[in-house]
Order: sequence, then C-alpha cells, then structure tokens
Amino acid sequence: MKKTFLALIVFLFASQLRAQDTLLLSRIMEAGSKLTSLSAQLHNHNKKGEKITEKDGEISYATPDKLAAIFENDTYLIINENRIKVDIGIFHGTFKMRNGILRSLSRAFLYAIQGRCQDLADENNYSLQTETDGQFHTVTFTTKKKLLIGIGIKQAIFRYGLNDLLIKEIILIDYRGYIDTYTLVNEKYNEEIKENDFEI
Repeated sequence: MKKTFLALIVFLFASQLRAQDTLLLSRIMEAGSKLTSLSAQLHNHNKKGEKITEKDGEISYATPDKLAAIFENDTYLIINENRIKVDIGIFHGTFKMRNGILRSLSRAFLYAIQGRCQDLADENNYSLQTETDGQFHTVTFTTKKKLLIGIGIKQAIFRYGLNDLLIKEIILIDYRGYIDTYTLVNEKYNEEIKENDFEI
C-alpha cells in the first residue's frame, strides 16, 4: 500500500513538473513568434579544456529563417533558409542544409531565437528540462546518443529573459566537453534589417 501511494505521489509530482515545462515552453514560443527581426552585439566565450578564447561580433535575424553571426576575427555563420555559409572551427564554405552537424548548429540558433524549444528537442531526440531562477528561464537539452567521431551538440542550454521571454544566451556543449557560450547584448527587436546581411 505504501509503495502504491509513493508511486502515485511521484507520478503526480512528475505530471505537475511536465505541465509547468509545457506552459513555460508555450510562453517562450509565443514570445519568439512575435519577432520579425533581431539585432544585437554578440559575445562568444569558448572553452576547450583549459584553453579559453573570447571574441565579439554582431548577430542579425529576420523571419522566416535568416541569421548572420559575424565576429571581429572574420569568422562567421550565415544562414539563409536552406543554405549556410560558415567559417568557424573545422567548417569552411557554403553548403546546402542537410541533416548533420551544420543543420543541428543552424537549428540551435534559429530555434533559440524563435522560441521553438520543443521542436528542437523533437527533431534531435533531446530530453528537455526547464528551470527558472532570479535571472533567466533556462531550457536545457541533452542527448544520450553517442557519436564515434565526437563531433556534434551533446547538450544545449538556452537562457531567456524573465519578463520578455526572449533569448539572451545560447550555450552549446559538444561531445568532447568543449563549451561555446554566445551572449546577446543591446538587443533590438522588430526593426528593419538589411537583406544583404544574409547574402550567401
């Protein structure tokens, strides 16, 4: 009898947590769906073991699926719907969007801005967890899938504003444990964006 009661309590508690997750994710998606554009300064903090590098740049976004992140050291990530142009890390060139790490990377940035957390989790078979503290609503995505070559996103963390529910920080952790943190500063929303920012 005690075991049945305990199991019922655990089930009800888990159901309540899932309902809270669902409500928060819906609110984040609703806020993201109202964005037609975003521009901001972008700070990148990269940690590879003991080595830390930092760089600054700018990010621009326009609906439906256009994004440009360009850094002061001439590295960049440009997404224009089904094409991507990139010069970051081991990736250099212009590619059509197919399944793989570049698609996962592009979707992480686009879905973070659009608030499409559940879509990202569903497409990548991530488990999903939410948490709210004094600074952010945080959505954490984790996969148990193992990759032989160790390239890919093992965990992603999106931090959203407490009041506006818009993206403030994107953290990507790969299978080697390298951590890339992208922090948005001085965001501007729904203002005109130059289309040539997204030229590929």
